Amino acid sequence: MSVNYLIRQIQAYNPDADYDLLRRSYEYSQACHEGQQRISGDPYFTHCLETAKTLVELKLDTDTICAGLLHDVLEDTAATRDQLINQFGGTITELVEGVTNISKYKFKGGVQQRYAENYLRLLLATAKDTRVILIKLADRLHNMQTLSSLPPHKQERIAKQTFEVYAPLAHRLGIARIKSRLEDLAFKYLHATEYREIADLLTAKLAEREAYTKWMVDVVQKELNLMGVKARVYGRPKHLYSIYQKIHQRGVPFDQIRDLFGLRVLVNSVGDCYAVIGILHNKWNHIPEQFKDFIGLPKANGYRSLHTTILDRAQPVEIQIRTHEMHQIAEYGIAAHWRYKEGMPSETDNERIFAWFREMLAEIQEFKDPFQFIRSMKGELFPDEVFVFTPKGDLHSLPTGSTPIDFAYKIHTDIGQTCCGAEVNGAIVPFKYRLQNGDRVNIQTRGNAQPSRDWLRWVKTARARNKIQAWLNEQNRAQAIDLGKRLLEFEMRQRQLSLKDYLKSSELSDIAQKLISRKKTQLPLIDELFRQIGNGKESATHVANLLQPELPTPEKKERTARPLQSAPTIELEGIDLDVARIMKCCQPIPGDEIIGYLTRGRGISVHRADCPRIINEPERIVDIEWTPIENLTYPAPIMIECDNRPGMLAEITTLIAQFKVNIDTFNSRNQNRENQNRETGYDQLTLEVNGVEQLEAIIESIRYLRGVRSVMRMTSFSPEKRLTV
Repeated sequence: MSVNYLIRQIQAYNPDADYDLLRRSYEYSQACHEGQQRISGDPYFTHCLETAKTLVELKLDTDTICAGLLHDVLEDTAATRDQLINQFGGTITELVEGVTNISKYKFKGGVQQRYAENYLRLLLATAKDTRVILIKLADRLHNMQTLSSLPPHKQERIAKQTFEVYAPLAHRLGIARIKSRLEDLAFKYLHATEYREIADLLTAKLAEREAYTKWMVDVVQKELNLMGVKARVYGRPKHLYSIYQKIHQRGVPFDQIRDLFGLRVLVNSVGDCYAVIGILHNKWNHIPEQFKDFIGLPKANGYRSLHTTILDRAQPVEIQIRTHEMHQIAEYGIAAHWRYKEGMPSETDNERIFAWFREMLAEIQEFKDPFQFIRSMKGELFPDEVFVFTPKGDLHSLPTGSTPIDFAYKIHTDIGQTCCGAEVNGAIVPFKYRLQNGDRVNIQTRGNAQPSRDWLRWVKTARARNKIQAWLNEQNRAQAIDLGKRLLEFEMRQRQLSLKDYLKSSELSDIAQKLISRKKTQLPLIDELFRQIGNGKESATHVANLLQPELPTPEKKERTARPLQSAPTIELEGIDLDVARIMKCCQPIPGDEIIGYLTRGRGISVHRADCPRIINEPERIVDIEWTPIENLTYPAPIMIECDNRPGMLAEITTLIAQFKVNIDTFNSRNQNRENQNRETGYDQLTLEVNGVEQLEAIIESIRYLRGVRSVMRMTSFSPEKRLTV
């Protein structure tokens, strides 16, 4: 591909381009890469040319195309930054540096960590100039087109990254022509068998399909001409991955897929778009649920169009109707705003796209863990969206599956943090409600309301998840510091030492310096020591022994019984199990009222509040609350007194199985009762339940079985303990 070929392509849309600059960039890149080869054996410079060719197809400005030609010279040749600035100026140099900085850093850690950091750097590179991401997409497209020369394990890794990161990014930026090509190429390597099968099936009936498409285009075109609407109608084949999605997600065999192609209608005005819809729906039957108005409710990436599916002799035909300007945005997305421009377009060219970038890049700065970021952002990169309204009628877009909590945090962090309720379309809904298109959402707030850990199970957006997690981390840290301080204070009192005295001296600070690395904490060392004790990473007994190894003989004194006093509440989930032990004497489970008891050298023992084994010593009491942990179960022993008849045990176990609860242990015995002719059975079962609510539901259901006389929850101190076998 010669430089003259590139120039001819650019002249077609930008006759005022700086062709001298293009020639110099072409020649400089060619000279820098002289003698270099790709793994395929092709000259390396062909990759730079193909990258630039894609940027020309996107009709981008001169600087971006020159940067595409030069995008690898800093990384792979002896060229320097100063040389680039002298030859091509600061703008092109910054674009080349932006692309180079994405991959030049040698990351530590495993493959997933490198992948997360690479993606994080990719997004950060767009903060200064969004054209960096466009060059990177063009670069990735050609790498995918030449992937066959790499070994299989590299093909799979690069294809997966392309599918999970680059294709969704191309979609989010509205660049349909890049997105579909990247998806098909990734599909080819990730699902090679399915790719070949669909490609072969499409080829087999290609002539028949093309003939029908041409006939349908002519029919629609004539109908629109007859009604006086100036329009251009043409067919568009579906790309392979979209067909695979229908087969895989909907379970539809290939021979039953009728919409293997679609039509597109381009008109001159928005009014013409709606006129075309009216004509089509009047002429043909249509599928109502497949009509979508993305003109009235544009997608977040700026996409605008009307979608409908008509039925021609029971054959569904998908049709998109849009103006020529909308078509440019649909095909080129954010890249369309550089058409005929030199330099950065203003944000008003497409406020929705640039607003999304501003929000995302602002949130990146809050992440210290790149892998946490990639997990959070993945869901938001994929295309499906819902459009909802504020009570005042302002429109907001959110990823499909978003909840009122996501909406609250999108409006403002303070609204999310103090959210206490939500109304959708005038009705109160739970926080886990999934928002639907057109919902009008009203968030209720209260000054003392706080985020809940449960919210993390429901939220969809990165912003909401990150804000909630940051708040919980801060609360957990404060609670851990308080608990660690209390644990150490208790251990020191056993040695007749005062923690307050040691806080004023250097001894405790010296111990903290020995036990804790400054590099691993941003807290003062004493607070970090307390936090690690509270989290179970350091032993309060060990620290107390470092202060005074020998325990003095305590003086015996009578204890005065005092009522239990309230202490700062510690959430149980935030405490390491080495520090907080759930006691077998009363076997508490979530939903029980519980209390913590400080034990010497063994942290906190967790009891039910009514457990008689708790000694009434207020200084040892710690208030503890359950916090839900998904998919975690707890042992709960029960005793069933019932008739010893055939099938009784089978009925009990079948009923328990309906609750999807596991039976951990089982014991049974029979007992003849005086003055009765039938035997009584006593069954002890230990169930693995998620909490009191589930246990009580099981017990209540067992009570209604024929022949069951009583069911009760067991503890080691309960009267029914004597029945243990």
